[in-house]
Amino acid sequence: MKKKITIRKIFYGISSFFSKTIVKISLLLLSIIFILSILIFFIEYGKNQEIKSFFDSIYYTVVSITSTGYGDITSQTMPGRLVIMLGIIAGLLTLSLFTGTFASIFVDIQLKRQRGDIVIKNIKNHFIVAGWKTDFIGLLTQILIMNNELEPSNIVLVNNETQQTMQLVLSEPKFSGINYLHGEYFDENVLKKASCRTAKELIVLADDTGRISQSEIDSKTVITVLTAKSLNKSIYTCAELYDEKFSSYLKKSYCDEIILLKNTTHLLISQASMRKGFSQIFEELINPKKGNQLVSELISEKFHGKPYRELFNELSQKEFLPLGIVENAGNVFLRKKNALKEAQKTPDMGKLVNNLKSIKELKANDPIFNPPLSYIIKPESAVIYFTPIKIKENL
Repeated sequence: MKKKITIRKIFYGISSFFSKTIVKISLLLLSIIFILSILIFFIEYGKNQEIKSFFDSIYYTVVSITSTGYGDITSQTMPGRLVIMLGIIAGLLTLSLFTGTFASIFVDIQLKRQRGDIVIKNIKNHFIVAGWKTDFIGLLTQILIMNNELEPSNIVLVNNETQQTMQLVLSEPKFSGINYLHGEYFDENVLKKASCRTAKELIVLADDTGRISQSEIDSKTVITVLTAKSLNKSIYTCAELYDEKFSSYLKKSYCDEIILLKNTTHLLISQASMRKGFSQIFEELINPKKGNQLVSELISEKFHGKPYRELFNELSQKEFLPLGIVENAGNVFLRKKNALKEAQKTPDMGKLVNNLKSIKELKANDPIFNPPLSYIIKPESAVIYFTPIKIKENL
């Protein structure tokens, strides 16, 4: 049964390939060259000293029908001249059809790219940005600034904005090469077209334009994360929410980072009201344009099981400013999967039960600021520190 399916797929693949217009025209052109070369060879061979082999007749035919005409080989017989005259006419018609079709296909691909009506292929470890924001250009710029190694060609935008709106984004020189897919970002087929299965990270934006209700936006966000995780368990997901009640659904779907917009804004305002200058301090911490970047980076294995003092001293010597540790950093699903493997290694049933309970309570991406220097660094942890940043010139 498997053999039949494989043969059928191969057959459909071949028939699909040869059904394409550009392939048909190419085969027609090659057929004309081959037939003319045979006729020229049989007519001219032995009568024309310039045609000593079949390759010479092929060369003469190609040079003639492409109107190159070097003149190093010419027909010496009347039938040969008639054949090459017909060949030139047929060749010119076929070549013009070939170039016209090729140009049409190229233009069609470009138009599809602009409309976001194309499957994103041959891309891995990319960054998917799903949804829309009012200052979308500013947000994309910040993403590129914060991720120095991220190139526009490794970003896939997924939304259902109008073509005119997206043209304003795609026409920006700093976003040259960026990929765009038009459609509802929570749709499984759309996420598949965005190559979600091979993506490294997904950020789901909460629309702030006021066109739809906040509850509907949050519902779409939850569906998007659930769908993305079903396609790719290892994808790192970050989602914006308006209402905190939806966060429990995201946690159950192993969403790695949840940004509660209202809570974040309220906390910032309340802190600023209590502590003078707090808003400026907060901006200094997170705004890379101020000259420094807040970095979270996985800790090398050589520090696992070692006191925080050793890591602190090494970073300080590099003129970095360590701020703390993030336990169970990275993808929630992978952290729990790895923890489960470690927990099952013990033969003691009592200890196994306790290990499984601790996995259930495991909190991913758990920050610990200013830990004591005697703090023992755990595996799968990241360090938080300040580092100078160089902003890309084109941004």
